Amino acid sequence: MNQTPAGDGTDRMAPDATDEGRMLYEERLTFLPGLWMPPAPAWEDLSEADRNRWRKYAGNPESGV
Repeated sequence: MNQTPAGDGTDRMAPDATDEGRMLYEERLTFLPGLWMPPAPAWEDLSEADRNRWRKYAGNPESGV
């Protein structure tokens, strides 16, 4: 997993935008079975436009996703 320094003076690493988008997408995938929804494609199978949309959502918690 690609990581960049947290930037807040700590030694821990913060995930970059790619990882944050993927983590949000995969978190949301876990809700689909309970909503009687079909499985969604794996992150690797998403188009680059769809991946960028999830990265944007992860970077903006106010987006309502």
